[in-house]
Amino acid sequence: MARIGLLGRIMLVLLGALSLLVVATFGIDRWQRSQEGRPYASRFPRLDQAAGIMALMRDADPARRPAILKAVNGEALRTEIVDAPPDPAGMIREPVLEGRLHRLTGDADDDGIRAFTEATMLYRGIGPADRAAGTGQRAMGGLALATYRLPDGRMLIISTITRHRSLMPWLLGQPLSLWVAVLGVVVAGLVIVGARHELAPLRRLTEAVSRFDGRAAERTVAPQGAPEIRRLTQAVQAMQERIVGLMAERSLLIGAISHDLKTYLTRMRLRAEGIAEPDRRDRLIDDLDAMTALIDTSLGFARGTAAGVGRSPVDLADIVAVEVAEHAAQGARISLSGEEVSDATVAGDAVALRRVFANLIGNAVKFGRSSVAVAVRRAGAACQVVVEDDGPGIPEAERKAVFSPYYRVERSRNRQTGGTGLGLAIARQIAEAHGGTIVAEAAPSGGARLVVTLPALA
Repeated sequence: MARIGLLGRIMLVLLGALSLLVVATFGIDRWQRSQEGRPYASRFPRLDQAAGIMALMRDADPARRPAILKAVNGEALRTEIVDAPPDPAGMIREPVLEGRLHRLTGDADDDGIRAFTEATMLYRGIGPADRAAGTGQRAMGGLALATYRLPDGRMLIISTITRHRSLMPWLLGQPLSLWVAVLGVVVAGLVIVGARHELAPLRRLTEAVSRFDGRAAERTVAPQGAPEIRRLTQAVQAMQERIVGLMAERSLLIGAISHDLKTYLTRMRLRAEGIAEPDRRDRLIDDLDAMTALIDTSLGFARGTAAGVGRSPVDLADIVAVEVAEHAAQGARISLSGEEVSDATVAGDAVALRRVFANLIGNAVKFGRSSVAVAVRRAGAACQVVVEDDGPGIPEAERKAVFSPYYRVERSRNRQTGGTGLGLAIARQIAEAHGGTIVAEAAPSGGARLVVTLPALA
């Protein structure tokens, strides 16, 4: 089995189940055909049993009859001895069965044996239309009740049991189509169970890959299943280890670049401050400050995929309220709703999340014409922060692109209006690291509407 591939295993399960269905169906069909081909006495074994009981009771000692009754009573026949014959109401006397019982028992008394059948047993192998019209050849009826007068004058009553206490005799007599349907369900169940067993290692591998965040390799279970799945498991494990190694090297490289660049920029700023011409000195210092801000932002974005996210309870209403208050203190027309929400708590890094909302609220204040609205709310198992402005908005075709690094809706590349193009990219990066999302929509006022959704703290 270790050398058989996934497709081969599934085919084996399917073929095995279908083979079982074919064999079982063939066996049942042969059994039913053998029953139909037997002579009358074999097709109605109850008649032979009834004749045997009659002969046994006739020749037995009357004192032993109760014990014999207990022995012969079963799932097919019920036997009892009474003083008077029963009233066979609703039954039809069957002379053919009586003649057969006479021959089997060797009893010559024509009045000693009576056999009755029921209307439902009277016709066999005749179509419904013929049965309704009363045409067609009359078939031999099945035994429903037989009476036998014992030598002491008492009456032996033998009646057939149509409803068995055991399901097996009933099941074996059902048509082949029913068995095919039942066995088809069994086969489908076997295929499902077999396929689930073969695909279980693949499901576990999928869960491990979904949990992988690039910081530590997800330990998968020992390779199991088909050779393809075992090789895939080993390849994914090796890939995760390579990614973790590359991310660690990247983090070290980012730290080194950040340290070296800031060292050189500090030196350049000190030299620029020594320039005697004020106008030239101020322009050079502004350029160095802009370069420093750009490098800090770029390195922060690059570092975000390599750094872990701290996990502690964070009240979104509190950190959003602080940002709104700071902008309001600077004269911005900004409103906040949902500050009183008490269950807007998430698990994450408060500093990183505050950076997200500072960026969104800052953009709304910068691009809004007259007002900005911020809302905090709880939506089921998630917390949401909505920031709306009445500015020019974000075109629908660009609402996904604005979260890409260095993408700006404002094309002038002016630092006063366009920024670096990394703010929303960093915000999305932080939100996704917390298991959340951030989307851009159209506000009712025509401006931009940014929605941050984070999983609530359980």
